[in-house]
Amino acid sequence: MENGETLLDAALRAGIPLNYNCASGSCGHCLARIVRGHPDAMLHHDFALRDADRERGVVLLCRTTTQSDLVIDTELASDPANIPEQVIVTAVSKLEYAAPDVMLMDLRTPRSQTLQFLAGQHVTLAIDGVTPRNKSIASCPCNGMYLQFHVRRAPEDEFADHVFTRLQLKQRVVIRGPYGHFTLDAKSTRPLLFLAYETGFAPIKSLVENAISLEMAQPMHLYWAADRPGDHYLENHCRAWLDALDNFRYTAVTTGPAPSPAGGALAQARAALMAAATAVVRDHPDLSGYDVYVSGPDRAMDDARALLLAHRLPEGRLFVDTLERF
Repeated sequence: MENGETLLDAALRAGIPLNYNCASGSCGHCLARIVRGHPDAMLHHDFALRDADRERGVVLLCRTTTQSDLVIDTELASDPANIPEQVIVTAVSKLEYAAPDVMLMDLRTPRSQTLQFLAGQHVTLAIDGVTPRNKSIASCPCNGMYLQFHVRRAPEDEFADHVFTRLQLKQRVVIRGPYGHFTLDAKSTRPLLFLAYETGFAPIKSLVENAISLEMAQPMHLYWAADRPGDHYLENHCRAWLDALDNFRYTAVTTGPAPSPAGGALAQARAALMAAATAVVRDHPDLSGYDVYVSGPDRAMDDARALLLAHRLPEGRLFVDTLERF
């Protein structure tokens, strides 16, 4: 733990999905019992902790620090069903072009109301005067105060146009969620394969960072499919993972423009996901011992899904993000 860090902050930074809500000592959602060890005195809190609970070693994780090892009895929020829907008013903290047509939008929650979510989930974003939009969270749950989203500019996309042309720093964005079951099986020890298409990289980035924070030791291999070489808009980020991690591999897949515009964006996505799946089975012809996570339009997954399953991937170990992006 870092000096002065609370038990809650340290656990979240390590990728441990503890139950919490306000993170400021007001609600009592992060109550836990110290089984062994001696924590420091609790910081100021408004939640009324009973004397009987104090005697049993019950503490508020968000208000407790320690300088020694502890054994803690608490529940983990590792299932999406255990994560409550939250409504939080955030502020835009950063807008950065990752590519000419991709904006990284960073939102900051109040310190007293951080977002509890699992890697891979999405939320609904509401900006005044704009139709709300579901967007995958691209950042790690290890810090629910700073949330990142990847927005691609597209014709007739009202939300994206607003982000690129009118959204300002400190502007209010209301988030509601999280939603979705595209989450990491942290108990699995099987090698992990990640497939992403275009900005479908956003939830995959969250999953990879979560796996890194949990210090998962099994091999990980990311395949990122895009229409053009420059569309791997955070390639340097992937290269940094490659340089820093012994168990990580990265393959960029480029498909080129669709031979015919007849099928539109969906046909392009279908071809790209199939190209990524083809690269996977080339490198890993027997998928019987793997977990595979795929992020792209679900309607474009049929061919890629069939190819992966034909190479002995158990159907229950194929995890597909069903959030539509077109």
